[in-house]
Amino acid sequence: MAFSSIFCLPVQAHNDMETRHEVAVSYGTVPNSIWIDVYTDLIPAMFGETHKTKNRIGPIGLEYYYHTSSLIGVGAVAVFNTNKMDTFYKEVQSSLITRSYFSFLPSVKFNWLRRNNWGLYSKVAAGVTYANFKDEDYDDNGKKNGESASARDLLFNYQASLLGVEAGGQHLRGFAEFGIGEQGIALAGLRFKF
Repeated sequence: MAFSSIFCLPVQAHNDMETRHEVAVSYGTVPNSIWIDVYTDLIPAMFGETHKTKNRIGPIGLEYYYHTSSLIGVGAVAVFNTNKMDTFYKEVQSSLITRSYFSFLPSVKFNWLRRNNWGLYSKVAAGVTYANFKDEDYDDNGKKNGESASARDLLFNYQASLLGVEAGGQHLRGFAEFGIGEQGIALAGLRFKF
């Protein structure tokens, strides 16, 4: 019995390391950048300006990891999200605001449990977000008047997913994560391991 378990352990470790690379795509909710939007809108709201979200996309995440061992994967996360809002002053549309965020976050993933069909993990990522703001003005009749303003900024950003759960085949898995950061407080997606 002890003799057979000695030979089973290396085989299990070898199977875990057959898939060193992984690529994932995800969609999340409530990213860090939504708090930037809220903070930016506080002062105008005090003076009677209101916003109505027209279109929100994201956060959409794309990830790559290389597993240096069965426990640790190193890689990066790219995240995109955008928010278009109609701005009203005294119930008349005054502008259309577009805020876009592009993030690049080097990352480390910790696989607490890595099995052929499921796993548990955590990840930490930190990097920069390129923020692009555009404000297109409307005249008193609510029509575009051709004037616009734009601003760009580079911000620190992060993602800390405390609990990640994945399930599926050895190569293709669905996953869900819970934490805080630019990918959101909750996100889900598909992961391909090879």
